[in-house]
Amino acid sequence: MIDNHDNFAHLLHFIVISTHDEVTLLRAIMDGDGGMPPCALISPPDAGCSMGVAWWRALTAEAPAPAFLDCGIAAGRAAEGLRAGLAGVIVDPACTQYAALAGLARVTGGQCLRARPDAHAIGGPDAAARLRAYLRHTPSGGHVPHGT
Repeated sequence: MIDNHDNFAHLLHFIVISTHDEVTLLRAIMDGDGGMPPCALISPPDAGCSMGVAWWRALTAEAPAPAFLDCGIAAGRAAEGLRAGLAGVIVDPACTQYAALAGLARVTGGQCLRARPDAHAIGGPDAAARLRAYLRHTPSGGHVPHGT
């Protein structure tokens, strides 16, 4: 049996997104630079708790990649995100409702990751060039943390 985490097993590139400008930059790079590898987006740590599911859905509505909302230990926010159709949620390993969230993820077609993957944060001087370099680099130990 293939579990949901296998759907994203080929993704080695995760990008932290927190603003519309970052989504716009990523879209421009993905649209303009043919041959970019698949990637996934993740919110800043605990953004599900502070900003919520509606904010994340609005921010990533036109994103060129699946988007994962980090909900920390807030199982209710993670469940809300999965029911709202998010590609996935990230919950802290201390979240005692992880098994229930993993079951909900299977039902909704999403993923529930137990830990944040290593990710590139957009920013700094020449953010576009740094993002392109990150996307072109093949990480040696990149992986998706096991989820559902």
